[in-house]
Amino acid sequence: AHSRLRLASCDKHLTALAAPLLLAIHWSIAALVSDSNILVVFVTAFFAGQLVIHATGALVHETAHKLVFRKRLPKLLFDLNLELILGSFGKQLTYQHEHVSSHHPYMGNYERDYEHEDVCGYLARQKYIQHHPKCQRLVTVATLLVHLLPFGFILADEIFPRFYRHVTRQEVTDKQRHIGATRPSRFDQNLFIAVSLLANIILFVSFGFLGWLYHNWSLSLFLGKCGITNLGQSLSEHDGIGSEEPTFSTYWWGNKLLFNTGYHNEHHTFPNVPWTRLPLLKKLSPEVFHATRKKSYFRLWWEHVRDDFSPSRYNDMMQADLSERCPEIQTKR
Repeated sequence: AHSRLRLASCDKHLTALAAPLLLAIHWSIAALVSDSNILVVFVTAFFAGQLVIHATGALVHETAHKLVFRKRLPKLLFDLNLELILGSFGKQLTYQHEHVSSHHPYMGNYERDYEHEDVCGYLARQKYIQHHPKCQRLVTVATLLVHLLPFGFILADEIFPRFYRHVTRQEVTDKQRHIGATRPSRFDQNLFIAVSLLANIILFVSFGFLGWLYHNWSLSLFLGKCGITNLGQSLSEHDGIGSEEPTFSTYWWGNKLLFNTGYHNEHHTFPNVPWTRLPLLKKLSPEVFHATRKKSYFRLWWEHVRDDFSPSRYNDMMQADLSERCPEIQTKR
């Protein structure tokens, strides 16, 4: 069983080839929509582009665990290929470091696990929901509309925290929290920023404004509240503190497109097993890997939106323990 779980060289080569393949697909779609219109670009970005970005993100997850290449140079070249697709301006490096040094060793720990939403932002939103439930529904709709825009997730991060801070008179950022994750070097960060700039220049010069817009709209949708598969996957993976099962798996046809990211329980149990071998883990030990999500990514996403973006990772005890970290704003006289 151990030998069957080790990464064969052919599997590694196939995973390595997936990066240029996804790049070719992404830029080919950009070429196809370059002579279309804004509506076609949006629909394509929503249904195809963000799925390509999600698949690329799954490869970032693999390389974060050094499951594609372990040596620095081949890993760097592979990661730069992914950056040509993502254009994340180095954010994929931040993710790699935080995922390995914050999420995995401190899963479920609010202080150290970066995947936890900031408790102050969460409590401010819950306070507004409690006092203005109908208005919050309008804010939820407005949030979705902003997230549908190109670069909407950036715009929303500027608008809505300020809104909740103003209407609740409560801090929306936990200034005491320090996850303590490792950070990429300045050289690597600048290198990835340069590659992102290059990717955007190539897209604009080769495929015009609409081809460039397709890429950035795809990335924006994926990272925002309208990233159904991305947000749905995040909601499906962990319940957080107090859960008998800290990690859940989702078995569905999309795993074949997303490099088996649904096998999340298996991955957290054996993080050094590559994506190609995770189904085998499930097959070998079905009595161990039984924590399965019955709801689809779409269903989890819809319930999240319906409940005004209320996550499942906070319980009453945790809120009480952390609420003192979110003081009310003192009004100036």
